[in-house]
Amino acid sequence: LLLVSLLSTCGASSVSASVTPTQAQSSLEANAFSLYPGYTGDLAVSGNVQVGQDGTGTQVLFFHLEGADPQCTSSADIAGVANACGIHVHAGLSCEDAGDHYYDNASVTEDPWKSVRYTTVDGNGTASDQNVQVITGWSLADVDGRTMVVHDVTGARVACALLHTGTQGSPLRVEAFSKYPGYTGSLAVAGNMSVQQVGTGAEASQVLAFSLTGADPTCGTADT
Repeated sequence: LLLVSLLSTCGASSVSASVTPTQAQSSLEANAFSLYPGYTGDLAVSGNVQVGQDGTGTQVLFFHLEGADPQCTSSADIAGVANACGIHVHAGLSCEDAGDHYYDNASVTEDPWKSVRYTTVDGNGTASDQNVQVITGWSLADVDGRTMVVHDVTGARVACALLHTGTQGSPLRVEAFSKYPGYTGSLAVAGNMSVQQVGTGAEASQVLAFSLTGADPTCGTADT
């Protein structure tokens, strides 16, 4: 078991809780990119994309790409170019039939993938980002098996991979908090927290998602 502690007055420990494995949906992963069917250019994308869940209808992307379009820099003039430099989940279950962007158009009125893009930082097409939240209206289970498509600076589809349950294991979950030993204040924190690993080795990060009540109301206000 691991131990999580929370801080009162944004400093001193007030509550603690044990962290245990959960059977919740593991993050999804796409790491076997191939040329998009029909693409004849010279880009050869590789890398890893992980997709987690925040709440009931939001996916959270973490990715590291090599071989993406080196023209997709932070200064690229792509205003009005549909899908330019995009990295998107598509509805199809195969790269041969990837379909359109995947979101629930019954509950989400505007395509949430239109603004999701990667930014390359060198001539090798290296691009990384994390905690990219996309409100799709779908659960992670709905996204499982869909296609992850990478676009070039013109918006053309250049690479594709299928999303499947990743290798990082199930998320850990905090189910109950108790007062931290020795804490004598009045705060009584309740709620839950999940901890999911993304990446491995030097690229590894832990992603926390939580919902709390009774935490210190002065935390998160202006630091005076």
